[in-house]
Amino acid sequence: MKPLIGITMNLEEQPSRNFNILDQDYAKAVVQAGGIPVPVMGIDASIPDLVKQLDGFLFSGGDDIHPRFYKEKASAGAKLQLATDRRVQFELKLFHAARKARKPILAVCYGAQLVNVALGGTLYQDIAAQVPGALAHGASKPGEKVFHPVSVFEGTTLCSIVSSRNCCANGDCTVRVRSSHHQSIKNPGRGLRLAAVSPDGVFEALENRGKAFLLAVQWHPEKTPVDRTTRRLFQALVAASKK
Repeated sequence: MKPLIGITMNLEEQPSRNFNILDQDYAKAVVQAGGIPVPVMGIDASIPDLVKQLDGFLFSGGDDIHPRFYKEKASAGAKLQLATDRRVQFELKLFHAARKARKPILAVCYGAQLVNVALGGTLYQDIAAQVPGALAHGASKPGEKVFHPVSVFEGTTLCSIVSSRNCCANGDCTVRVRSSHHQSIKNPGRGLRLAAVSPDGVFEALENRGKAFLLAVQWHPEKTPVDRTTRRLFQALVAASKK
């Protein structure tokens, strides 16, 4: 049986109705890795059944988490484009339920930030304003595609997933990633360890310190479907969800 992978969705709130929206690239990546994608509607009452019926979870990208969720005020000059509180609150509940049930979790961009916040971590609200000498981590104009290198730490789960014979063996594992964010991990949350960093010192990945599969990456692997690192990330999620 192919594992069922629940994928969180963006929430667009309108006066008369709400819409859940999902970039199909996430679903295509799950299919390519051998899983069955299941879009997750943001309804609190569904969480117990979702955690019971689904084999793994993919927390997708999105907009910014309001700083009050990690006990901060909005910084002056930070260019915030906020996700709806309803999405954040639902996904915090879903994450805690899935983690308690030891379901495998892969989190991408906003999803990585949500995992960190859920476990008590904090974020840089605006990289350009708060990280001196930072690289461009997102597009400066419509349609622009931004790539940069990421160094993966030796001995991490992420290293074991993305490494080749020549990668990580000498402590130097670098992968090229597609980047589209302006916030990032500041202080890691409880039970998490850092797994990767970009050349400017911005943290690019977190993972669980324990045995349960929990991996959070700041970049967008779903946007590079032919890339070996992308394939291995989603294959790792699917493989963990079969156990």
